[in-house]
Amino acid sequence: MQAIWRNEWVHEYETPWSIFEKLSFANRVSRDDIFKLSGNSIERNTINPKKGDRKIDLFSLRSFDESILEMIFGLNLVKFTQQSIQSLTKPLHSNRFPNTSWFSKHLRWCNQCISYGHHSWLHQFKLLEHCPFHKVKLEDNCARCKKNIPFVFSNRFFGNAFSCKCGFEFADFSSTLWENWDTKFKIVDSATLHWLSLSNTNQEDGRILILPEFGNLNILSVFHPYIAKKSFTKDNNKISIDDFYYSTQFNKELYYNNVDTFQTVDRHIRKNVLWKHSNCIKQFWQLLKNDGEDFPDICPYAYAYVNWRKTLLKTERFYRSDIRINDVARSGGRFGYELLTRAITDDIKLLLEEYVLKNNGEKINKDTLEWIQEHWTYRFSLMFFYECLKYSGDILVNDKKNTNWDKILMDTKANFKIAFKYQEVNVMSAKRINLMMYYENTIDTKIVEHHCPNHSLRKKRAISKMKSYVPARISIEYPKNYELINYVSSYIKKHDY
Repeated sequence: MQAIWRNEWVHEYETPWSIFEKLSFANRVSRDDIFKLSGNSIERNTINPKKGDRKIDLFSLRSFDESILEMIFGLNLVKFTQQSIQSLTKPLHSNRFPNTSWFSKHLRWCNQCISYGHHSWLHQFKLLEHCPFHKVKLEDNCARCKKNIPFVFSNRFFGNAFSCKCGFEFADFSSTLWENWDTKFKIVDSATLHWLSLSNTNQEDGRILILPEFGNLNILSVFHPYIAKKSFTKDNNKISIDDFYYSTQFNKELYYNNVDTFQTVDRHIRKNVLWKHSNCIKQFWQLLKNDGEDFPDICPYAYAYVNWRKTLLKTERFYRSDIRINDVARSGGRFGYELLTRAITDDIKLLLEEYVLKNNGEKINKDTLEWIQEHWTYRFSLMFFYECLKYSGDILVNDKKNTNWDKILMDTKANFKIAFKYQEVNVMSAKRINLMMYYENTIDTKIVEHHCPNHSLRKKRAISKMKSYVPARISIEYPKNYELINYVSSYIKKHDY
């Protein structure tokens, strides 16, 4: 195929996706025509072959004949792509994750860049949330159908060139055609420039301990100092890899260290944020009310706190009558990585495992594991509380139709950015490990002002005289009062989900 193509349309870190889109648009050819450039079999839909779905992996381009691509584009596109990916992931070389894990599997783009036909591997890089050229939030779903679009070259997920299957156009080139495609943008984001400088040198300022979903370049740049630092003697309190995986005693210590951390967060919240609302918490948590009356209006602060604990600790219900406020029940019937909730258990376990395995079979200092776990748990738990507090008023007013606590938890997780670095140094002939924690608030954690229905002294005193209407109590005291039982059950069902 004799293609219209200009070498200046390919920019540094350009992805094959936009290169193929430009080829398709400039030559008025379909993706099926581009598929014909493949020298090998292209991956097809094996579930329903009649649909004719075809796709090409943009990370490897393994289906294409390299010589044909080089003839069309004037460069070896396969090697160009590999070099771009390796350049961005070089500072993470000590990490066990494959290079592809650091890039989003669905398309992310900058509206300003795409208007010039440009899409960069920097846009796909998970550690970046804003375009490094224009400093605007990256888009990650179609403006029309609201769906994520898989980052593959496919005739299933896309329509015409630079268009979603639903017809939405990422950019309109009907009047300008390709006259602006050679426009080059300058990286203006300082964190990205710092990261790329690390990629171009052999300097290693400690090893980075980070998970792809929980990091960004801001917290890893020289402009963002560490939040906490601690030094450990390497040869003290050591455990083996087998201890990490199989020792019951070590897992118990890890678990109770995590419980202590959660209780520290809990005390901080009650002392510094909720000190005016202890009666409100008691009323909602113990289902207190007066005989013959409805349950009082719920205080948003109490509502946030009680459901924060319920969601993190994965308790069966929001109300409690037999467990003290400082108690944290052991979840799952076992010790180890039950870090408050399944939403973060696998993540922190993976991070600790990454740290252990980086030591190439050597014994490690157990205290370093507990320190990493402690800071992760503390920061995440506190951040989640502020998110609960932010939404609690709206949930009460809107009768909980728009959101729920598990969704808020997952939204918090998506905005949680944390990383660690560690260095081994010699101090007075003794080997030490320096651990640094980097953290960034990507959401507003200011204390939200809500109206408390119990702010008056009279109402606070009234709560102390109310009776508990937890199901176990009313089944004993009012066994035949079905109207009351149904009322309480309905109230619980409304708030326990």
